Amino acid sequence: MSCSSSSSETSVPTLRTVTIPYSELKEKDVDLSSKIEEGFGPNGLGILSITDVPGFSLLRRSLLNLSPRLASLPEEMKKELEDPSTRYNFGWSHGKEKLESGKPDILHIVDLIYGQIMLCPNWKLVTFKALGKLILDVGLMVAYHCDQYVSKGMKDNEDGGLVKILSSSRCHKGRLLYYFPAHQYDGSKDVDSMSSWCGWHTDHGSLTGLTCALFKRDGVEIPCPDSAAGLYIRTRTDQIVKVIYGEDELAYQIGETTEILSGGYLCATPHCVRAPKGAAASNVDRSTFALFMQPDWDQKLNFPEEARLHKELKLANSCLTFGEYTEKLLGKYYHSRS
Repeated sequence: MSCSSSSSETSVPTLRTVTIPYSELKEKDVDLSSKIEEGFGPNGLGILSITDVPGFSLLRRSLLNLSPRLASLPEEMKKELEDPSTRYNFGWSHGKEKLESGKPDILHIVDLIYGQIMLCPNWKLVTFKALGKLILDVGLMVAYHCDQYVSKGMKDNEDGGLVKILSSSRCHKGRLLYYFPAHQYDGSKDVDSMSSWCGWHTDHGSLTGLTCALFKRDGVEIPCPDSAAGLYIRTRTDQIVKVIYGEDELAYQIGETTEILSGGYLCATPHCVRAPKGAAASNVDRSTFALFMQPDWDQKLNFPEEARLHKELKLANSCLTFGEYTEKLLGKYYHSRS
């Protein structure tokens, strides 16, 4: 990865993601183990990006331009899209998710669908599904090369590998995310924090496909107005870094489930999103899209003897299904039923 100069405002380094050209990714006989290890391995950032994906740029721009329209719908219409029975894990969610220290993610709006596609307004179903399928297809290519890397060190993989798990899963979820302009929350001391637009968290699924964000002021697309704004990651050595990748690149982050099933050869990292601030950030919103690729609900997870993640859940030396594991984490991050 390459490193640019540190921002004096954030006092943290800015790192470029490890990149893999799509032309190499699609070839199964190309050895990408060194790239996979650099991005996803124990010393990596838990993220890498794919360049020159055919059709991606147009689909990204088409979908992200629609998210402000959803956010501006009347409250009664958005209320009809909520699904409290899933702890707002499907449908419309605003201020329901709790990420760090039990703080609601109030600057973060989510329209989440994949398994329950009918919850999305019809005017963006086609684009949503097209971008989701593209990210899934490319993600399976990433998963193949992850399996090749892991197999070099983990000879006996009883779970069958990431491609097998993800290609047969019916539980992938797409999220269209919209971040309100931070100034709308006057008086909130959280606006100046590093995690002001999305609190610190680690994805609990297998692999997350992520577009670069699109910024707008008063409905007009603009470059990000604050160099300190964006994605931050906490490394395995507890260093915080700002991570960047190109707007036409498709990024993938490792989730906790993959770290578990790979025996730690692939590692998930905590991350957050910082909002722009200052006069230049006035009336600026942010849109992005994520596809959470994850196992089927009944997929068994074999936890290693040394469980690095969520030790308070006492997962070590146990076997839970992905559904059971998810329920434990949702009880931690959301308002939960007892």
